[in-house]
Amino acid sequence: MLNGSTAQQAQAVINAWLIQYNRIRPHLALAMRPPVPENFLEKNKITGTNIRA
Repeated sequence: MLNGSTAQQAQAVINAWLIQYNRIRPHLALAMRPPVPENFLEKNKITGTNIRA
């Protein structure tokens, strides 16, 4: 079993890899665009006061 420090380090490495894999890396089938473009990731949060007509 991993101790707390090692588990935290492993989680940090995994999180960095997930960001690279899911958001940054170019994908051949998507014309070398990233799988999830940044504009989809940084949308403003919608609250009850944000009403668009």
